[in-house]
Order: sequence, then C-alpha cells, then structure tokens
Amino acid sequence: MVEQVENPANKQMSYGQNRTPVGILAVPGKLPKKIIYSGTEAQRQYNQMQYDLYIGEKTAKKKEKHKFPTVLKILLGASGITSIIIFRKDICKIIKNFFKKGA
Repeated sequence: MVEQVENPANKQMSYGQNRTPVGILAVPGKLPKKIIYSGTEAQRQYNQMQYDLYIGEKTAKKKEKHKFPTVLKILLGASGITSIIIFRKDICKIIKNFFKKGA
C-alpha cells in the first residue's frame, strides 16, 4: 500500500470522505469594463507629455556653442603682450611709416 505524505497543497483537493460541499455558483452582478483604447485618455497623456517637455526645455540650461576656451584666451593674451614688448621698436617704425605715407 502507498502511503500519502501530508502536503498543504493537497488540502484543497478532496480524497474520498473529505468532499467539498457542492453549491450554487454566484455570478457577479457587474463585470469590470475593460477599455483597450481611449482617445480622450490618449489625448490627455499626450498633452501632459508636451507640457512636461515644454517646461523641461525652459528650465534646462542652454548649451554654450562655440565658446572659446579660457586657457587659449590666456595663452593668446600672454603671447600678444610678450610680442608687443619684444617687438615694440619695430611696431613703432611700422606705425610711423604708415602715417607718413598717408599724409
């Protein structure tokens, strides 16, 4: 003879004398309404998404395009000042010659 082990999953099943009582099934009075697609809900979600994008663009920090790097500004300024100091006499001669020809 086979011995049956007590299993909690088997308690719902009926074996022999432990039969569940048979009764009348009660039908629900109202079934839930399932809406697969709603045009108004889709439009509301679309408008909300557009509003969120608009507000996000307004609050987002603008990207700085074509900004000249600060390091290069400093290097060019320092090299310009250095070249003016070194070639001061030559620059003065060029400026004097330019004004003499113009007069």
